[in-house]
Amino acid sequence: MARVLSGRALLALLVVLPTLAVGNATPASAAGGAAPAVYDEEPVDRDVELAKLGYRNGVRVVFSRDELSGDWGLRQDGEMGRNAPLAYDDKQSMLQTYLSITPRSVPVPRVLLSEPPAGTPTPPELAYRTIVASPVVVDDLVAPTSSGMSTAATMTCWDLYWNSYNWAEFPGYPNPSSVWHPARTYYASDFGGMKMYAYSYLANCGGYARHRIYYKSFGDYYKHHDYEVAYAHWQAVKKGSVHRYRKVHYDGTWGDTRNGKYTG
Repeated sequence: MARVLSGRALLALLVVLPTLAVGNATPASAAGGAAPAVYDEEPVDRDVELAKLGYRNGVRVVFSRDELSGDWGLRQDGEMGRNAPLAYDDKQSMLQTYLSITPRSVPVPRVLLSEPPAGTPTPPELAYRTIVASPVVVDDLVAPTSSGMSTAATMTCWDLYWNSYNWAEFPGYPNPSSVWHPARTYYASDFGGMKMYAYSYLANCGGYARHRIYYKSFGDYYKHHDYEVAYAHWQAVKKGSVHRYRKVHYDGTWGDTRNGKYTG
């Protein structure tokens, strides 16, 4: 089954499948090359970038690791109507994903080799790769077309990234900005407790969309992702490594698409 679903087909589900919902410094734009916003009122874990990859179709991919928690990160950014996320990454390790979306000529960050759990077989593809210190920065890559990649060429305002999800919120159709989504936080504790990974997809079809992801440590939630997604752009993020309480927060806004889940 395709991992990126047809948005118009999914709209019909809204009649019979209610959205799963749990009510509960100026940010920088994330278009093309996102820069995280820092907010003093919240504890923040430093996100260390391991690789920054740019593709000819406009997709930008960043692999990272949190300085304090050790959680790994995979962020994909793109533009509605132009491109789609490159990797499913639901079941692949970060290392496997990196190897699957880069050609042999691109070196592998040494730190990323420690991401798979102990005892995991070494991917045979590593035999053909150069291992280097972080960060790896490469542009002008050709988007891969293997079976491990997204099946959609482009995203629209009505597409979801995951066809298995804990929450899904849609914009209005045919006018995305006709639907207001209030600020909302989705807690891992409402979907089974501690989870290894948090996934979130956010598309901005209304003019403003802010994307924050957290993990809990010793009673406090620490933010390890905070971006504004530019108008007519999308962002898909995976964060995690071990079982923790996690949460994803979206600001209130018009015309965005929110889709996510917790796994592990």
